[in-house]
Amino acid sequence: MILKVHKHSLRFLKPAATSKGAYQTRELWLLELRTENGPCYRAECAPLPYLSIDNTTLLEETLQDTDRLRAELLSRSYDYRQTLPSLQFALECLSLQLNTGAEGLLFRNSFTEGNAGIRINGLVWMADRASMYEAACAKAEAGFRCVKLKVGALDFDEECRLLEDLRRRYSPFKLELRVDANGAWNADDAFEKLRDLSRFSLHSIEQPVAAGADELMAEVCAKSQVPVALDESLIGLDPERDATRILKEIRPAFLVFKPTLIGGFSVADAWIREARKYHTGWWATSALESNIGLSAIAQWCGNHDNPLHQGLGTGALFEENFPSPLMLKGEEMWMESLS
Repeated sequence: MILKVHKHSLRFLKPAATSKGAYQTRELWLLELRTENGPCYRAECAPLPYLSIDNTTLLEETLQDTDRLRAELLSRSYDYRQTLPSLQFALECLSLQLNTGAEGLLFRNSFTEGNAGIRINGLVWMADRASMYEAACAKAEAGFRCVKLKVGALDFDEECRLLEDLRRRYSPFKLELRVDANGAWNADDAFEKLRDLSRFSLHSIEQPVAAGADELMAEVCAKSQVPVALDESLIGLDPERDATRILKEIRPAFLVFKPTLIGGFSVADAWIREARKYHTGWWATSALESNIGLSAIAQWCGNHDNPLHQGLGTGALFEENFPSPLMLKGEEMWMESLS
């Protein structure tokens, strides 16, 4: 078997804005494990600027040593969970394809067999109020029963008016609304803003304050009338070491898993086992991966009987993407069978 690594760049159809900055392009490394006269397994290593803990210099040096990576992969001796989580994710994806013996197929379940779909939320990126309203309505009219909006960068009054406009048109029984602040607020404004948001019957708010502010986040989770989901707060953590602090002391309503950023599916599975002990809900979301990474995360979601909407709708953001076995039917993501 030969392991090859290629750097690749994807360009967004339009800038993807968050409270931490706007993305114009998406840089990734494509790992290809070629077998003699057999399948070619592919995976992506795609650390995300502003959020990933991966050291880019160390990552590039590690990716250059393909002989070592191939040996670690074949012996299942790799462990980059705490140092290079995006590489851990890529190696897990290759390892899982080796297990199935089929290109692109990581898991065998009802979803990957084409017999079941996964409900996903519609994602609305930051823009002006009118554009965000139009985009949210378009998602709802396309069949999405859950829409997620990025907040924290516009004028807060404008964001509230946007949510008010949406609630006038769609009741909570018709449309579930999630918001994601990407840690934009602090102790001076978080509680007042959460009180204002409670008027709109929101499903949840992701990461209202920055990761690492444990005492503040615990207070926010205790006082907020809007259920709080932790996202960035999980990056760089070890569920065996940190679950008690996160789930018992901070006590969020939900956890949000980005496998590329937290160190792969084994870490996400460990968090799920811990979350069950505290009756904490969860969903998964992509971290702007290409169709290769998005397909892998969707297949993993297919292993879990989770009724919540997953955040897997980012594959259509890029001008030129890799071919994908995924397709949308209303608000459900389906997959062509690869087996």
